[in-house]
Amino acid sequence: MKRTMEIKPIYKENFVQTDRIKLHYLDWGGSGQPLVLLHAWGDSPYIFEDIANSLKKNFRIIAYSKRGHGKSETTDSLYDNSSLVSDLKLLLDSLNIEKANLLGWSMAGNEITEFAIEYPERTNRLIYFEGGYDLSDESFKTINKTVHKFLQPDSIVLQSIDAYREWYHNLWFGDIEWNPVLEANLIASTIINPDGSVTTIPNNHITKLLLESAMSYHRDYKKIQGPALAIYSKSFFYPPGKDEGTVNIYKDMEKNIINPWRQSSISRIKSELKNVTIKEMLSGTHTSLIFLDRDFIIESVNSFLLDK
Repeated sequence: MKRTMEIKPIYKENFVQTDRIKLHYLDWGGSGQPLVLLHAWGDSPYIFEDIANSLKKNFRIIAYSKRGHGKSETTDSLYDNSSLVSDLKLLLDSLNIEKANLLGWSMAGNEITEFAIEYPERTNRLIYFEGGYDLSDESFKTINKTVHKFLQPDSIVLQSIDAYREWYHNLWFGDIEWNPVLEANLIASTIINPDGSVTTIPNNHITKLLLESAMSYHRDYKKIQGPALAIYSKSFFYPPGKDEGTVNIYKDMEKNIINPWRQSSISRIKSELKNVTIKEMLSGTHTSLIFLDRDFIIESVNSFLLDK
C-alpha cells in the first residue's frame, strides 16, 4: 500500500486527570465559542485533524479520547453512557469551559444527547455527525449481527501493523485513499507488541461493554432544549471486499435495513427535536464522509453554529 507523508500537527496535546480517569485531549486553539468533537467507537481525536484545522477559524476546537480509547485510561470498568457523560463534564470543568457546542459522531450521539438533557445550561448547540440514530432500535441490532463477522480481525490480520492497516482500510474507508489523518488515527487506536503483532484499542472486552451500553440507551430527544444539526451520509457502509457474496450482503442490508432505519431516524428527529436542521450528504459513508464531504461539512457546521 502506498504510504503518505506525515503532516506536522497544529494542536496541543494534554491530559485531564483524576484518581479514576486520565483523559487525553487535543486542543487546536482558535477563537470563538468552544466546539468539542466526540469521536466514534474505535477512533481517536486524531480523526478530526483535517476539519479541526479549518473550523478553528471560527471556534476553539477540542477533541478527546473517550475512556477505553487512544491514550485515555481509567481505573474502573464502567463504560455506560452516564460514565461517558461524566467524562465529558470533567473535561469541560477542567478546561474552565462554561458552555460548549458538541459534535458527536456515530455512538457519541448518545453522549451529547444525555449531556444536553442533564446540563442544558452547559450546552449551546448539538451536531449529530452521522449520529442521529437511536442505537437501541431493533434495526441497529440487526445491522450489528449482520456485519459482526466482518468487524473481527483474525490472527493473520493482527500479525503486523501493515496487515492490520490494509484490513482496517478496506473495512472502514475502502472508498478513499489512505492519508495521514487515517494513519494517525490508526496508530492511536493500536498497540504494537514487541513481536510486531497488533492489539486493538479498545480491546474486545471494552468493545463489548460499549456496544451493550450504546444499544441499551434510548434517546429522549424531546428533553433537548437547544438547536441541533443532524448530518446524515448517503450510505452507511462501503463493502469491505469485492467478492460477490460480501457485496450482496452489504447491498441488501443497505436497501432493506439501513435505508428505512435512516429515514425513520430522520422523521423521528424532525418530530421530537424542537429546533433541528437536517443535512444529507451527497457522497461518502458513515465513516468516509468526513473526507469525501469535507467542504460541505465545514460549511454546514459554520453556518449552523454562527447563525444567530
